[in-house]
Amino acid sequence: MRKTRVAALAAATLLACTTPSALAAERDENWQGGSATFYGGADASGTTGEACGYGNLKENLPGELTTAVSTALWQNGANCGARFKVRCELSSRCLPGQPEVTVVVTSLCPPNWALPSDNGGWCNPPRRHFELSQPAFSQIADVRQGIVPISFAEADADSTAPMRYTMNGIPGLNRLTVISNSRWPVKQVSIKGTNTGWLPMLRDVGMTFTTAALLEGQALSIKVVDTHDRTVISNDVFPANWSFGQTATAPGF
Repeated sequence: MRKTRVAALAAATLLACTTPSALAAERDENWQGGSATFYGGADASGTTGEACGYGNLKENLPGELTTAVSTALWQNGANCGARFKVRCELSSRCLPGQPEVTVVVTSLCPPNWALPSDNGGWCNPPRRHFELSQPAFSQIADVRQGIVPISFAEADADSTAPMRYTMNGIPGLNRLTVISNSRWPVKQVSIKGTNTGWLPMLRDVGMTFTTAALLEGQALSIKVVDTHDRTVISNDVFPANWSFGQTATAPGF
């Protein structure tokens, strides 16, 4: 991962950080304990979607605060697009009033097996760790702290942004990137041409789904199902004269 790690605290400090977080999370079954560091600079919302395949986040997720997550939260990419609320827990490192920030999962924070999980290997299994963009981290804690104890839970609301679809590939092999506005991850995607029924798409990587079908010259509809079984159907979102590389938007969840 091409991001600058900014946490380098001693093992004893980290243990002091994470233990209160776990205890605090137990008070509310909807919250779980973990830890957070940050990457990038003050103007970095995350310029690329990296492992989730979002592309340029400033273009494709404007106004969103982003995070990478450790393997324990990554779920082989199935958690791409999940929205979490995060708060700093029971520490002098937290900002006053324990503010929350809502972030979108856009990448993986990979393990660093060269470092122990309590001293630099923050994303090593089984740690539940968020590597927040600096603007997100600065809303809950002083960036001079480097690493803080947190608790996290599912976001309370969907994004107000529209659904966004980008079609890439070649004739006979269609690669659709889905940027959903659901607070929950995408579970299933199907595509339908003017002359076809609904065709299931397979997850390629992160938010990119594929199907082998000749769809050129047909208007295309997209069906998206999130992990809470809510469905959005974007009818004829691509016109019959669509071309590879084209992006379309439609109302979302």
